[in-house]
Amino acid sequence: MLNNRYRLLAIIGEGGMATVYRAQDIMLGRLVAVKVLHERRASNEAFLARFYREARAAANLDHPNIVSVYDIGRDGNRHYIVMEYVEGRSLKELILESAPFSIERALTIAIQVCTAVGAAHKAGLIHCDVKPQNILVTSEERVKVTDFGIARALTSTPVAEGGGVWGTPDYLSPEQAAGERLGPPTDVYSIGVVMYEMLTGRLPFEAESGVAMALKHLREEPRPINELNPRVPPGLARIVHKVLAKEPSARYRTASQLAQILINYHRAGEAMTIVRRPVTLRPEPQPVEERAGYYEAEWAEEKGLDWVAVVLGVLAFISVLGLAPLWTLVYHRYAQLPPPTAPPPVITLAGDEVLVPDVVGMDQEVARKTVEAVGLQFVVVGKQHHETIPALAVISQIPTGGQPAKRGAVVEVVISQGQDLLVVPDLIGQAVEVAEPQLLNKGFAVERREEWSLMPVGTILAQDPPAGSVVSKGATVVLTLSSGSQLLLGANLADKVLLVSCDLARVEFKPGEKVQLTLHWQALQPMTEDYVVFVHLAQADGQIVSQQDSQPLGGAKPTSAWIPGEVVDDPYGLTVPLGALPGVYQLRVGMYSLRTMRRLPVVEPGRAQVEQDSVLIGQIRVVP
Repeated sequence: MLNNRYRLLAIIGEGGMATVYRAQDIMLGRLVAVKVLHERRASNEAFLARFYREARAAANLDHPNIVSVYDIGRDGNRHYIVMEYVEGRSLKELILESAPFSIERALTIAIQVCTAVGAAHKAGLIHCDVKPQNILVTSEERVKVTDFGIARALTSTPVAEGGGVWGTPDYLSPEQAAGERLGPPTDVYSIGVVMYEMLTGRLPFEAESGVAMALKHLREEPRPINELNPRVPPGLARIVHKVLAKEPSARYRTASQLAQILINYHRAGEAMTIVRRPVTLRPEPQPVEERAGYYEAEWAEEKGLDWVAVVLGVLAFISVLGLAPLWTLVYHRYAQLPPPTAPPPVITLAGDEVLVPDVVGMDQEVARKTVEAVGLQFVVVGKQHHETIPALAVISQIPTGGQPAKRGAVVEVVISQGQDLLVVPDLIGQAVEVAEPQLLNKGFAVERREEWSLMPVGTILAQDPPAGSVVSKGATVVLTLSSGSQLLLGANLADKVLLVSCDLARVEFKPGEKVQLTLHWQALQPMTEDYVVFVHLAQADGQIVSQQDSQPLGGAKPTSAWIPGEVVDDPYGLTVPLGALPGVYQLRVGMYSLRTMRRLPVVEPGRAQVEQDSVLIGQIRVVP
């Protein structure tokens, strides 16, 4: 139960950042979806900021095709987002089950996706991870777009967002793969990949690895869509081809613009495929073909003379004849214009020399034409990765721009392969001693964190970015490791004693069961007083439901007898009350003086959380 309001019923999705539950809002009596940030992320400001950014981003998007956000909250160390629960299936499931879709169904879904993502663009957000897995479809074919977890503001840059390439390789736009600035056309490209997959049942590219897939998005053209599915008419095929253009400026500017194009296409198809006389229909009506911005139908052939068509044809012919004087006027007007300006002449130096043009940063083919235009040869002598120069552009040249060279001389260039991209492997469940050297050898940086677990010490419990993500070489992979059943704390009490750690073999209990734990203390200096240890089992609001107060080892080892540096193992057992309600409870520990009845102040919390000189050593869950 979260905040005594949301009862978590079942896990319906899980990722590297959060777990999504189907839940019951007991206050309003409705089903909701609750995304709970993994507790190990709560202490990481970057993850916490990303989590709340998703919440704010989605909460500000009021659109019928975007999953609504109802609430944002925190229960102890658990941060959560409450969202609309959608009873449906992911588009990916439907594609695997029944693609290729009919033209009608593919258009209906694509238009809804475009309008949803277009609403985000109008709000100043780019989704950055549009894929069928993030698109939910109800039984009535109603579409809901979800997961704005890596959404970015239109003003942000990859560097500002952490320097890595984020996204799913199969749906990654070329600019994402190259680590360049993103914009609404980034989402348009990903929608194009989704449309391609709906219409063919296949992705535009296939590759053995995420890196190879990203490079194909950068360099290769997909197979024409109507070669894979002849039922896709040329007009729709041209729309998909434009959406999948490598250059963002060659695509539609926003998802809203693409939505309008698809809506117009759909309407024109309906209008032009009206049957004028009873005819034999084909098994499935063929969609319309684009012509000069409009679309014409494949009319069924009929025998006999169509007088309506004859009259319309005559009227059209007369209209064309009426335009003849206008065309004559236009021809004479343009015939009087001066000829176009000739291209600038090649600068020729003494003898047979020319100036070498500067082509660094130019696209490879543009650079080739520029060099050959002055009579020089263009030769690629190498390719290498580059952090800032995009793929297929010139990194360096010899001789450099501005130097004289004889006609026919060779200009040697090195071509960029874009950023060196890596695919994050699946590491969960592996031992860190095995996984970390492999990551370092591949070019990743590694950051370790520890978390209580019943798994063996050093086992990888979680990773970020998640497996399959495409990132730049040198990106940091955060590994969350099992510290075993020992909770590492390091809390300093009054510079007298250190609460080093706590052993807790279980975290789930039923009412009436005993919570067994062992505290590990270390004296920092000689203590002249015997202090009492308190162990409290408390609700999230601080109300104590069970407690044990005693001298260490039940008085067998009082603090006045501790030797500085010595570690004292101090066991305790608290019974969960029979009437305890299901939920999460806190275990809190500290020391106080019998003489003054005051707690020893916690001067350094270490890895623990502290409240009123009480150290939070962990949480347990009470179940029915």
